[in-house]
Amino acid sequence: MSFMSMRPLNVLIVDDELPLRQELRMFPWEDCNAVLIGEASNGEEALRICETFVPDVVITDITMPVMDGIILIRELKKRYPIVQIILLTCHSEFHYAQEALRIGALEYMLKATIDEQEMKRALDKVRQAVAKERKSLDNEKSELRQLQAGLFEKLLQGHPLQYADWSAIQLDGQTTYALVLFMFDAPDSVFLAAQPQMEQMFSDMESSDSTCITWLTVRKQEYFVMMTLSGKDITPLLPSIEARLQQLESFITEEASLVEHEHLIQVVISEFFASSDELVQSVEHTTLWKEALFYDRVEDNLVYYGHPQPLQAMTEMHMKEMTEILRKAAWNSESLVDCMKNAFFEWCMFQRVQPEQLKQYVIGWFVEWINQQGGGELLLLNITSMLEVKSLSRLINIVCRKIIEIENGKTRSRHEIRLALQWIKDNMKQPISLPIIAEQVGLSPQYVSRLFREETGTSVTQYITQMRMEKAVELLKQTNMKVYEIAEEVGIPSYRYFTVMFRNWTGVSPTDYKRKV
Repeated sequence: MSFMSMRPLNVLIVDDELPLRQELRMFPWEDCNAVLIGEASNGEEALRICETFVPDVVITDITMPVMDGIILIRELKKRYPIVQIILLTCHSEFHYAQEALRIGALEYMLKATIDEQEMKRALDKVRQAVAKERKSLDNEKSELRQLQAGLFEKLLQGHPLQYADWSAIQLDGQTTYALVLFMFDAPDSVFLAAQPQMEQMFSDMESSDSTCITWLTVRKQEYFVMMTLSGKDITPLLPSIEARLQQLESFITEEASLVEHEHLIQVVISEFFASSDELVQSVEHTTLWKEALFYDRVEDNLVYYGHPQPLQAMTEMHMKEMTEILRKAAWNSESLVDCMKNAFFEWCMFQRVQPEQLKQYVIGWFVEWINQQGGGELLLLNITSMLEVKSLSRLINIVCRKIIEIENGKTRSRHEIRLALQWIKDNMKQPISLPIIAEQVGLSPQYVSRLFREETGTSVTQYITQMRMEKAVELLKQTNMKVYEIAEEVGIPSYRYFTVMFRNWTGVSPTDYKRKV
């Protein structure tokens, strides 16, 4: 990486002498690939600045009022170990400089002889040290993050915890925290393309925002961020969270030219916690909100906290009532669509049954309704997308749109596409590509690609991947086959490639998925 392609160093100056600060303020920092982000007259003031924005390098005097340079160095190394320190000193203070170097300063410079070349050499040394420290710190954080993700996975699944599990997150019982859960609602291909940028943003947040303790991911398209609170007020956190939301939105929209979703991201802020028991409750709190948002999403609201309205398990009485509501309206498509968008929607909003149970019921009812129409549309019904839908309104919109399309004959798929869908299903173990499918149905690859997207709403490649992953999930649940055997069975003979695809699809590795079920 060339000198100019690297990110500029952020510099903080600390000195009680105003003329020296003014001189350094005028220094050509850009020529050194650096940016002056602030200045302070003593160590205490410098630490306050670092609480808001952590610099890469602090250039500090030694003898200062309130808090001197030696104490400042100790505090910086304790709180921000990656920050590098350059000393400004006089000849008479050389023994202080030796002590400062001993406790962690990287370099020292004499005030009387500062020049541009000397500063450049010192900053180059800083840049190398920052890169080395960051790599080491990133490795440590990555290992710790994996342990933390393991802890959260157990919490989310309700598994019993051992004492050793808590070593990943040290809670002192005094500091107050909150969990911030970022939940995405984007097509998998879009999310995966934006994921590296998003995770870099979370890492930058962890490094530069003193309230951010850690971030991790456990479930598909979800990130937890653990943040410290001053007292029990989330208000100071909101500007930072909203700024991150805007960044994340921009990453997603850059990858999608058209996004049909109401919201790309929702954020849930948990109850406060200081102990491990309270953390367990806070994780449960975010799960409650995740389910409740199926009903409670508001068009212009992206951040949710407090207690959601409770949900209830579906009963036989619920199913009878829903069936009766839909039966009365099923005499024609117009009446049925009106019922789904009004009476059925209002019943669901009032009863608030568990979203997964409701989705299963609606899909079952819809499959039965399609069968009554002749059953021709079942091959084109993307059940996975309906199961993954994040709101009641969107679920109903999908069903209503399909009802209208079926009634109007818009999705009476061509014979060739039906053949293609059936051939994919029957030959999943074999290599499948667009040209092979086109040959099977007697059309050109370009024409098959266009028709397939028009009639299924997805590309050939995405459909094949979906079918293979759904088959892999089924085999992991219902058989004792080895993972490599399942990979071959679904047409992905490369074990490593299969593992990567499965993790991207489900959020966990095949081995972990099999262990859970």
